[in-house]
Amino acid sequence: MNAPEFKSSFTPKQALAPTPQLYDELVGDGMEKLAKVTIAELPPFQDGVVVHDNGCGTGPGTAAIMASIAGSSKSISIKATDINDDALYTYLKNATLHKWPSDVSNMDASALTFPDETFTHSLANAVIFTGLKEDGIPAMKETYRTLKSSGAVAVNTWALTPSVGPVQEAAKATRPEGTPLPRQGLEKWSDVAFVRNVLEQAGFEKDKIIVVQKEVLVATAELNHFASMIWSFIGGTSAVGWLKSDEENWDRAIEVVKTELRNGEGFEELKGGRSKIKFVANIAVATK
Repeated sequence: MNAPEFKSSFTPKQALAPTPQLYDELVGDGMEKLAKVTIAELPPFQDGVVVHDNGCGTGPGTAAIMASIAGSSKSISIKATDINDDALYTYLKNATLHKWPSDVSNMDASALTFPDETFTHSLANAVIFTGLKEDGIPAMKETYRTLKSSGAVAVNTWALTPSVGPVQEAAKATRPEGTPLPRQGLEKWSDVAFVRNVLEQAGFEKDKIIVVQKEVLVATAELNHFASMIWSFIGGTSAVGWLKSDEENWDRAIEVVKTELRNGEGFEELKGGRSKIKFVANIAVATK
């Protein structure tokens, strides 16, 4: 789920394993909040709609979909797909616990096996910028193919990602000059024009794409633990993976991450060592 560019044979002893459980703890309620503000830009879910939760992870998108129709008598169907079996296992547990009307499959977003014109709505929550091939264009082509006529897809990217900069600064401070940075190139996804272009290349017409920006405020875990999770999850994802020196420089890297987080835009310290940080999302809705 952390989309490493290189599979390193070495991992620092202090690093937390990048499991779906760690990811859920790291993002807290951030992914569900992101999904909620994204879904709000889609046409309303009417009775009988069929929704694709594309790259569903552990289920924040589905949770947000269900929250949007809570208290109504609407009957909907959700098809959830992902390529991470561990995430799908957790999704299934959540689906059972919350009685979601969903079916789940291991499926590549770039090679969907659904028939043409299956879905009325599609949601790609925190998916398109996470290492999909060819900037996600093949995946969006598959989304276009599987949407019904007049169906809509909502995708999101980060215009402001306050957790990535601190990791990159920690890498600069603790690694040899010239070492590739984690998440290098992610900044292109902050550009609204780039996001639009991906959707246009997938087949969506220019005048049927809208993009808005929304703030997402996320409450973090205790700051030292939060910094450790970020560095563990992202620090080893560059083209060279983890370095042997990362183990001895671990504490120094964590301090840099904490300092950069505190100095970041929209950072607010809360009681109990927790904090609140501000993300800004690009939300694009394209209609077929």
